[in-house]
Amino acid sequence: MTKTTKIIIGVIIVVIVIGGIWYIATRESKEEVIKIGAMLILSGEGAAWGQASQRGIELAVNEANENGGISGINGRRIEMIYEDTQGSASNAVSAYEKLTKIDKVKAIIGPLFQTEVSAIAPLADRDKFPIITPSYAPIGNRPNPRNPLLIWLDPTVEAEQMAEYVYNQGIDTISVLGTQDSWEKEVSTSFANKFESLGGTIHFKDLLKIDETDVKTVTLKAIKDNPDAIFLGTYYQFLNLTRTLSELGYQGKLYSIEVDEYLSNESKSFTSGLQFISSDLYRESFRIKYEEIYGEKSNIPAGQSYDAMNILISFLRDNSTQESLLNAFETFEQYEGVSGVITMTEDNKTIIPTAIYELDNGAIEKLNK
Repeated sequence: MTKTTKIIIGVIIVVIVIGGIWYIATRESKEEVIKIGAMLILSGEGAAWGQASQRGIELAVNEANENGGISGINGRRIEMIYEDTQGSASNAVSAYEKLTKIDKVKAIIGPLFQTEVSAIAPLADRDKFPIITPSYAPIGNRPNPRNPLLIWLDPTVEAEQMAEYVYNQGIDTISVLGTQDSWEKEVSTSFANKFESLGGTIHFKDLLKIDETDVKTVTLKAIKDNPDAIFLGTYYQFLNLTRTLSELGYQGKLYSIEVDEYLSNESKSFTSGLQFISSDLYRESFRIKYEEIYGEKSNIPAGQSYDAMNILISFLRDNSTQESLLNAFETFEQYEGVSGVITMTEDNKTIIPTAIYELDNGAIEKLNK
């Protein structure tokens, strides 16, 4: 063997070794990351919810990555890919297609509006693709009641709890105003049915269009004959209705459901004294951590999103395939998170602890139930 031949063979060996190292390093670097998609409302109306949700997700992901990733020390890190749905069902569908087909994510967190969840639920069932969301959609809109897995209090349960609270405050007659949005229709109907079953009287009930601008006529009907109170089972028309009630000089009791910081601030001049039901305050450790990092109080759905992400992370530690993730969804029963003990009932209702709150010049104060 000549010297030249030896040099050539040596160069080939070096190239092979370097190529092998590069291949292994590349493969390992790819395996170090688990890509998770998130469909959130990051712009437009509802962006405050999207921002709170994103921050909750980021807290959970950062904690997991700082503690060694999915499998512990030197485990696979989580990489989040966010898509802005702007609260639109069609945008949610587009985001779903991108995240699953182009980004090849392992699972998805979100979306946030029930119309979005209803739009992507059939797609997730068709593709057998795991989704966990801090939101809700009627069971009739979900071919698989466990996928998306809902980390949000069932609105029928919440509305019935509020009806019991209101009736126990000595309210005998009440008007109920909601909208034709499916979540708000479910809330308003469940509240009214429960209130009547307890012995109360529904003075007036109406479901407005979500984009109705002139609500004066329906509001006048609601306050005619002076009912003891009015229940507002709506987010979309909350500001419009409370403002109109104030302009008409309504002095009676007001009750509602799921009022956030945005609604409380925007209505502070005319909703003091309004009481509503919502998830119980997040665990103190989470609230302190959130405020230290982001410089503001944790608002819904930050805690629910943090819990949803941590539930998904716990599933990923034991399940390497999407099929096994879906099996974990099917057997999910309970999780103790910053939102309290999250329980899934046999009939696929999500139960989360609630509390009663009162508005005071824009501030949200928790009351003892």
